[in-house]
Amino acid sequence: MTMPLPPDLQQFADRQIASGKYASLEEILLAGLQALAEREQIYQGRFEALRREVLLGVEAAERGELLDAATEIEAIRQRLRQRYSQT
Repeated sequence: MTMPLPPDLQQFADRQIASGKYASLEEILLAGLQALAEREQIYQGRFEALRREVLLGVEAAERGELLDAATEIEAIRQRLRQRYSQT
């Protein structure tokens, strides 16, 4: 496969092939696409987890179960101070 690449990426690909890590540009591109697919899957999972957390918060708010932001932020700060003062 012939694929024009910007000079810096071509040099990178050439170094990868010369090191024996990859046998061809095709292998490099395949590895890159696999890494991209894995990253997308991870981001999608994180997005779904965040979405579930937001929905839980909305449901709690609708039930009137709200927390005072200033109090909670101060509690978080205290926990962080304790955690990092012990290390």
